[in-house]
Amino acid sequence: MCIRASYTSATGINYILVFPEALSMPTLDHSLFNPNQLRHYGTQVQDNPYCDEPMSITSPCGDFTLCLQSMGTDIYIKTWAPSAEDLQAYPHIVLCSSSPWNPRQIQFPGITPNEQEEIEVRNIQAVRYEFEDVPQLGEEDVLFDINEFRRSIISSARVTFEDMEEKKERRRIESSTQASLPPLVLPGPLEEHEIMPPRTFLSKDRHSRTTPEELSERWGLSIAQAAMTLKVTTRRLVRSALMPLARRYRVDRMFEPNRLSGTFATDTMDMYCNSIHGERYCQVFANKEFFAAAYPIEKKGDAHEPMDWFVQDYGAPEILISDGAKEQVGRNSKFQAKLRKYGIKHRTSEPGRSNQNPAEGTIREVRKRWYRQMFRTNCPRRLWSYGLPHVCTIMRLTASYAGRLQGRTPLEAITGETPDISEYLDFGFYDLVWFKENAGLGETQLGRFLGVDHAVGSLMGYKILPISGIPVSRTTVQRVTELEKSTEANKARIASYDDAIATRFKEERLAKNGDKPDPTAWAGIIETDPDFAEEFANTFDNPDVPEADDEFDPDSFDNYLGMGLALDRRPGVEPEFARVTKRLRDKDGNPIGTANDNPILDTRLYEVEYLDGHKAALSANAIAESMMAQVDSEGHRELLMAEIIGHRTNGNEIQESDAFTESKNGVKRRVHTTVGWEINILWRDGTTTWSKLKDAKESYPVQVAEYTVINDISHLPAFQWWVPYTIKKRDRIIAKIKTSYWQKTHKYGLEIPKNYQDCVRIDVENGNRLWQDAVMNEMKTVRPAFELYEGSIQDLIGYQKIACHLIFDIKLGENFRRKARYVAGGHMTRTPSTLTYSSVVSRDSVRIALTVAALNDLDILVCDIEGAYLTAKCRERIYVKAGPEFGSEQDSTMIVRMALYGLKSSGAAFRSKLAGVLDDLGYRPSYADPDVWLKAATKPDGFKYYEMVLVYVDDVMAISHVPGKTIEGISSVFKLKGGKASPPDMYLGVSLEPKVNSVGTKCWSISPEKYVAASVCNTEEKLAKEGRRLPSKCPTPMSSNYHPSDDTTQELNADGVKLYQEYIGVLRWAVEIGRLDILLEVSLLSSHLALPRRGHLEQVYHIFGYLKHSPRRRLYMDPDYPIIQEDRFTQYDWTDFYKYATDPIPPKMPEPRGRAMTVHCFVDSNHAGDKVTRRAQTGILIFCNRAPVIAYSKRQNSVECSTYGSKLCAMRQAIELIKSLRYKLRMLGIPVNGPADIFDDNESVFKNVFSHYACSLCQTIKRNKLRLHIGRKSWVWSRFNIYTFKPSIGHIQLNPIITN
Repeated sequence: MCIRASYTSATGINYILVFPEALSMPTLDHSLFNPNQLRHYGTQVQDNPYCDEPMSITSPCGDFTLCLQSMGTDIYIKTWAPSAEDLQAYPHIVLCSSSPWNPRQIQFPGITPNEQEEIEVRNIQAVRYEFEDVPQLGEEDVLFDINEFRRSIISSARVTFEDMEEKKERRRIESSTQASLPPLVLPGPLEEHEIMPPRTFLSKDRHSRTTPEELSERWGLSIAQAAMTLKVTTRRLVRSALMPLARRYRVDRMFEPNRLSGTFATDTMDMYCNSIHGERYCQVFANKEFFAAAYPIEKKGDAHEPMDWFVQDYGAPEILISDGAKEQVGRNSKFQAKLRKYGIKHRTSEPGRSNQNPAEGTIREVRKRWYRQMFRTNCPRRLWSYGLPHVCTIMRLTASYAGRLQGRTPLEAITGETPDISEYLDFGFYDLVWFKENAGLGETQLGRFLGVDHAVGSLMGYKILPISGIPVSRTTVQRVTELEKSTEANKARIASYDDAIATRFKEERLAKNGDKPDPTAWAGIIETDPDFAEEFANTFDNPDVPEADDEFDPDSFDNYLGMGLALDRRPGVEPEFARVTKRLRDKDGNPIGTANDNPILDTRLYEVEYLDGHKAALSANAIAESMMAQVDSEGHRELLMAEIIGHRTNGNEIQESDAFTESKNGVKRRVHTTVGWEINILWRDGTTTWSKLKDAKESYPVQVAEYTVINDISHLPAFQWWVPYTIKKRDRIIAKIKTSYWQKTHKYGLEIPKNYQDCVRIDVENGNRLWQDAVMNEMKTVRPAFELYEGSIQDLIGYQKIACHLIFDIKLGENFRRKARYVAGGHMTRTPSTLTYSSVVSRDSVRIALTVAALNDLDILVCDIEGAYLTAKCRERIYVKAGPEFGSEQDSTMIVRMALYGLKSSGAAFRSKLAGVLDDLGYRPSYADPDVWLKAATKPDGFKYYEMVLVYVDDVMAISHVPGKTIEGISSVFKLKGGKASPPDMYLGVSLEPKVNSVGTKCWSISPEKYVAASVCNTEEKLAKEGRRLPSKCPTPMSSNYHPSDDTTQELNADGVKLYQEYIGVLRWAVEIGRLDILLEVSLLSSHLALPRRGHLEQVYHIFGYLKHSPRRRLYMDPDYPIIQEDRFTQYDWTDFYKYATDPIPPKMPEPRGRAMTVHCFVDSNHAGDKVTRRAQTGILIFCNRAPVIAYSKRQNSVECSTYGSKLCAMRQAIELIKSLRYKLRMLGIPVNGPADIFDDNESVFKNVFSHYACSLCQTIKRNKLRLHIGRKSWVWSRFNIYTFKPSIGHIQLNPIITN
């Protein structure tokens, strides 16, 4: 039977353990499960109490481990019976398959006779090399114990089992020998003792079975990637310096070289300095699957020599691509001779088209990883001839899911053989080591590890850098332990060694302990090596701006060139990355196709090139369609993180002394900041980037927190304030956070610059000036905001220095136009004492204004103010240092005089200036909505009304019988985009269109049709990738008889939760901009954002199917008065109870002008609509005349025991909304006719509200509103309540508010 048991881990986290097949007996207080059944399905079970490893059970994927306990000979797990709430709340861990398991049919792996013979042939024994004064070695100091020995036996090791009596005799002799040695006596604390270099290398502390944590530290990998690498590679026995591993010999002569399938590339890498042996260049061979091999050479003309070495080591590639260097393409060159010798097809990439080289990314990653290694280990730069090949070796041996590796190593991918990594396990590059001269008999010396040597001696040798600075090869090498590094004597010896090496290599520029180096010391290489500059924390180079070509080139202004995207090249195969290289032309040289601002109508034909060099023709509209399917709403491509592999600081991180702030009351609070920290992330596509801790923490909080704990940095101030909470709540966080990271370096497949230097570089690569022109246009606009200051900075008393920078964007709707914006670092300034409020008009104010315009027969014009913020004076005293974007004024001191984008006060400064202009024009802001401005006006026929101006930041809407005068007054001060205003067709993301209602009255209509169509299209594209479609028959937004609270389907995983939340956000915005017919369904599904289920997601797809079936819905702002049956309302005399009661008039209310408005409200609720919480859902729809202004649907806060109670609560909420609406109408100068008409379908509520003796809070509130003549109430049948049914099918005379 299936057993579910609750288990509490050592960290206090509760889980539900699931055993699909287990034995449970009523007479026993425990259940039984078969550990071999768990092993059969991949679960790791360590239940041997005599093994050094702790007894545990680990899930097949390795992400969960529980500890076993023992009592006598019984091995057990301590669990407890879960409750129903526990089964819902705690994560489930399935430790076995639910498939039937017959133990009699299971065959365990056995041993063949040949393997048994091999094991019994050879006897391997531990060899001890002892000196006279060696202290007695404890159990923890032996070379390896029998359990470790057994675990490490592989086919190359053969063991003869000794007789038990012989073992006892040998151990007795060894014990007596060790007893004669003087004991090790420590007279004081550990740090006071001098632990000298080892006289013997017999130490379990130095060499043991390699763990993922150790490999992660030595190879610079994440722990998960290190574990995966150990899993897919082989290792030999634990290495001893006195018993080195046998070296595998290279083949010196081959009759026929091995053939490597696929495309490889080679490039000559300039290292910008001579190595210790005089080499200046490095020839790198690589493919796109992150296989790389590096060979140092003295000059570019020697590029042919590494060809022999590469073919000898790995084989001859089928196709080899180079960049067309003259030393490699000449017909009689030695490089071409080698290609012919090995029968290799050769291709060259076009000049300046580095993207045509499929291994360009791998080669660049090699260089970046070497620089990263150099900074981390403080290694002299001239040792690149050792470091670069070692980095390539580690890349070849590291398992990855990048490209098509699917968890394999790049070496296995090209050779088909499982690599052996034994020789690379013990040391990381430039690690401190002890080594011995004279075949292991000399004195112990200190050195640095430089790599494995395959060419010296018959045993496995290592390249070591001794204190002399001349590398040597030795076989007797051991790692310096952390304990040895901590002693004062060894600290002095290591410091002396490092000083000698720094003097020998003249390297004093690298910072110690992984800190960021001084950029001024590296200025030369930063200017010449872009990869070095990128790996450096910040860039300081400023290359000269190339001059524009004298001859006009149309391709220089083509926005598609250089775009990268994934294309479906072959059916049934994953999309492959390709780049747009050039525009195709016909035989006469004329470009093919016609450009269009709408990408779908663009018929230009382009050439796209895949990573393997294959080229294809593709039209611009097909490129745009493919790109839109691969990016988010902002145009960013999604990246999935593989692992975190490193961290660093830039020197600005918060220190422990500044970790707390103290309030006036003496309360200390921890400072919440991550400034100064960067995380090195390995992405699924194999690339690595340094990301700010702030960004990584937001997208991957749990992974970052776990990394800090493993690397023992969680106690630092930048982590202490959030890591403990994240670890504690990790399971809940994992279910909610986004599991993807949107790549911000590209948008719509085009690279986004980070600064002006990137603009120049990208334009040079693409052969155009699009980004530089965008910067020039922006600087022309913002330059007047700065004043050149030629005095001394010390005289700028009271001024604060800040940094400014460029931000970049690509405009899809403008044919991928490049856009630059120069903004200030507002986070560096002090918060102004004045308000920082910016103009943001509310959506219900816009709907009221549109209705008033139609009601009073007024015209509407809209305009957009260009460079809005830059027109206002800056309220802050700040200055900046001019960057390269200022051209000849670079490095000058500039005082900011105008409100620059990015400053805290800029929004308020512009609003203040615009307010001054509107005030001069005679407008005054409304007290109900300060972003609606009013001005008393009179038409030629004597009709009195208020002119209105609505402001949303820099978008202005003017409503008047002559709105052109207002626009003219605004344009006299501000520059308008396009130079003029126009009737509205789009405002705040909603399309506006004048319409005529059913009786011929003109009115404005609101339609989110474009937004809905785009949302449906995007959803269909996502479903198509899963082989699904939207439901076809969706007459209503939600399936009939479906209740979200009753859903018991499977919970969504992290990706499903993220997708569900995105869809709900899309639908909620559709409701906000006009699709009121899905308000109720979206509100119900929004209650399950934290823990959605599969059924909830299916209902979301049902809503999208409904929107696809009914996409064209318009919301009419109808100004006509509804026909109300007055006999439905009973007039009551409240004089006896409320003698002086009147409708309250707001203070400072403007004189009412124009035609009056009436307010009508429909309200309803469903008692116990939520089947779980028994809470009701309130629905309210409020009209001004026949225009819907407010729509409300929300679950009630209280649980009512009857329908009457839930209806009463709904009525109370409706009256509160009506009260605020009537206040706004009066403060906008709109006459309000009579009380609000409230329609409800519950007769009990209707009668009790008018009872003079009702005493509940809700009844009292509603009765008070009625006696003040704010509203009057009428009972209607349920079938006539608009909110009970959808507005599109209601029957009240206020309809139709939504029409096709």
